[in-house]
Amino acid sequence: MDVTTPTNERPGPVLEEQDGLMPDLPVPSLVASDESSPELPPIVSPGLEDKPFDLNAAPRLPECWGHRGASANFPENTLMSFVEACKAGADGIETDIHMTSDDELVMFHDPELHRTTDGKGRLHEQPWKGVLEHVRTLEQPAQPIPRFAQLLDLLQQPENAHVKVNIDCKVENDPVRLFTLIRAELERRPDWETTLAPRLILGLWHPKFLEPAMTLLAPLQRFCISMSLSQVRQYFWACTGFSVYYPLLLGAEGEKFRLECAAAGKKICTWTVNEREEMLQCVRWGVYSVISDRPELWRQLKRDIAGDAKVAKPTFWNETVLPYLTYRNWWFDTRAKERFETEYLEREGGKFFVPLTPPLEAVDPVGPAGGVQPLRPSQLV
Repeated sequence: MDVTTPTNERPGPVLEEQDGLMPDLPVPSLVASDESSPELPPIVSPGLEDKPFDLNAAPRLPECWGHRGASANFPENTLMSFVEACKAGADGIETDIHMTSDDELVMFHDPELHRTTDGKGRLHEQPWKGVLEHVRTLEQPAQPIPRFAQLLDLLQQPENAHVKVNIDCKVENDPVRLFTLIRAELERRPDWETTLAPRLILGLWHPKFLEPAMTLLAPLQRFCISMSLSQVRQYFWACTGFSVYYPLLLGAEGEKFRLECAAAGKKICTWTVNEREEMLQCVRWGVYSVISDRPELWRQLKRDIAGDAKVAKPTFWNETVLPYLTYRNWWFDTRAKERFETEYLEREGGKFFVPLTPPLEAVDPVGPAGGVQPLRPSQLV
């Protein structure tokens, strides 16, 4: 059968198979071309492009709140640690509050005494007088447990007139009893609503604290403390701000949350930020405050930024790669911690629920005739 060669192909020599082998093919000669190759634009990864960065146009530098004081170098949640945080230039102090069996308010983290002190047992089951007043920290130099009244005294010293306090309200406490005692201590101080209230922030882990806080301590800001962005949105969006676990602010979900907060005028605080690069990332994000064991490191970082704003410039490395060299920033670790924390909070404080958000002032039908009284927490459920 005749086969016509297509017009776009040139017939070549016919190669015949000999003894089952194909003959050697001729090697074409290599001749340099007189034409130059076309120029191609340089290929640059989008993540590596030089991003414009103007620190002066960015939000203000975050505040730094000393985590349990200056706890990297001094016994945590002690008056010594609080004083040293102030001396290191901290803008605020983050601390925790519990009640004793005889209604003394003390600044202490754990529900039990043994991890950080020479005491034993659960704190709220023991009295201050004669027992807890004699407990001392295991870390040296040994320090007593500070009382809330002592912390307020520290805030009222002239040199600390700018210092804020973020009060982590532990879920083991009864919120009505706790906030009644806090208010009673505040009311012992003249002009507390103008000199102290603007600097006190209630940190709330459980929704059951929201309504009592709004009625008993209305002048104080309320920050949700959480390891879950979904819980923040569902239960705590009425708060002034959100104190969230640092890894939650990374990645696409973290960016989405930060944009939501910016649009709603909500403040973001994040914890616990002890590394220089994480502090710089908080500067780039424009968060309201960072909670750190190392306020002295933050003070040095602010000096560095003041000397050269490019210190905080974002790069592909510090925004995309470096965060995930740390195990705690991986999603599976944060999810595991979120589940653990939620189980603990609901075991100690009951199931989460969406709280009512009544006006801060409402007529109490059982109050004095013609008087306007805040609703009692028992009337809000």
